[in-house]
Amino acid sequence: MKKAGIAFLLICGSLSPVSADLVGTLNIHLAPDGHSETGRDSGQPIAVQVDFSSTQDGTYDVTVWSGDRQLEEATRVNVQMGKATQGGERFRKGPVTVYCPATQKQNEPTSFRVFIQAVFENGQKGGKVLIAQADWQVGSVEDGQPGKNVQPRQVVCSAGSNIDSHATGSFVLKNQSDSSRRATLFFGGRKYGDYNFSGHADQRIQVDAWGVNPGVGWYVTTPNPFTPNGQKIEAAGPIYNTEGGSEAGFNTIELDGADPESHPSVTPADKP
Repeated sequence: MKKAGIAFLLICGSLSPVSADLVGTLNIHLAPDGHSETGRDSGQPIAVQVDFSSTQDGTYDVTVWSGDRQLEEATRVNVQMGKATQGGERFRKGPVTVYCPATQKQNEPTSFRVFIQAVFENGQKGGKVLIAQADWQVGSVEDGQPGKNVQPRQVVCSAGSNIDSHATGSFVLKNQSDSSRRATLFFGGRKYGDYNFSGHADQRIQVDAWGVNPGVGWYVTTPNPFTPNGQKIEAAGPIYNTEGGSEAGFNTIELDGADPESHPSVTPADKP
C-alpha cells in the first residue's frame, strides 16, 4: 500500500479526529445489600477550553449539544490573528472557555458535543463542525453514601482551521470478506464517521462536510490486527476544487479483508 502510505504521511499532520473525553464518573450509591439506592452523584459543569490560535480571522459561534438538542445559547467569538474575544472585549491570547451544563438530576444528559460554526458577513452561518466530545461515565457503587458532587476534568480542544470551507463527496464501501468489519472515513483532515459492516455488506456514504481542508484529501482506514489500537489505510484520494465548490466525486472502495500489505480495489473518483 505504498500510495496509501504516502498519502498518510501527507495528511497526518492535518488530521483532526475527535474522540470522546471521559471527564469523570457519576455513581449510583447502593446500600450494602446491593439493591436499595441511597443516593446519586451529580456532576458540576464541564469546562471546555477552545484554542483559536490556528483559526482564520472571522466570527464564529460555539454551541453545546446533547444528541439533537442544543443545551445553551451560542457563544459568539471573534478571532483576529489567532487571538479571540467575546462581547467586545480586547483580543487576547489563550483559549475561550464554554461549559457543558451540570448533571444534577436523573435523566439529565451525561454526553455532550461541542460544535463551531462560521458566521458570515450577511449573518448566515456555515455548517456545524464537531471539535470536542465530553462524556460522564455512569456506574454504581455499594457504599451506602448519599452521593456527592463530582468536579469533572476539563476538556481542551482546538477550533482548528477552514471552518468556513465546505466540500462534498460520495462513497460506496464494500466489505468483500465473510466477517464483519469496521471502517473509518477521514475527509479533508477531519474524521467524518465510523461504519460497521456485516460480511459482504455495502454502505453508501454521502458526505456533506464543513471545516475541511481540500488539499488534504480523503482516506479510509480499518483496524490493523497486528498493531494494538492501530489503523491501516485502505484507500485515499483527492478533493477537487471546482467552480461549484470542493468535491471528491464518486468513489467505490472494496475492502477485501486480506493481509494488511495487500491492495484494496478502488474505483477512482468520477472527477466533477
